[in-house]
Amino acid sequence: MLSIQEHATTEEASMDLLDFILQPSNWLSAVRRELDPATWPGQNTLYQRRVGPLRICASVDVAESLEVSLHIAFRAPGLTPVKAADHLESFLKQRLPLTPNSEWQVEVDERRWIHFSRRYAAPHLTA
Repeated sequence: MLSIQEHATTEEASMDLLDFILQPSNWLSAVRRELDPATWPGQNTLYQRRVGPLRICASVDVAESLEVSLHIAFRAPGLTPVKAADHLESFLKQRLPLTPNSEWQVEVDERRWIHFSRRYAAPHLTA
């Protein structure tokens, strides 16, 4: 059975999880996902935290095109996208506060995870 670290508040979980995922050595590449699916956040408890019934999964993903994106997902009984957006705001408040007009892609998957993603780093340089 999965053993996910538990925290008392979303802010506490954020400090712990963001410290971990924002280190470049913990960024995940698409190639690595294909070679070892167990390293991907949904399968790897290092990228997950729990606050009561709320589960949080976060990662910094590097695409084959070298685009870097921040990905944060929430899951809980009865969770709606609006309530998940409130969790996102409190999760990011200390480290990466939301700004007006910041654009996030939102998706709800078949397992009822609510995913938020946005570009984390500027596009790479091309010659």
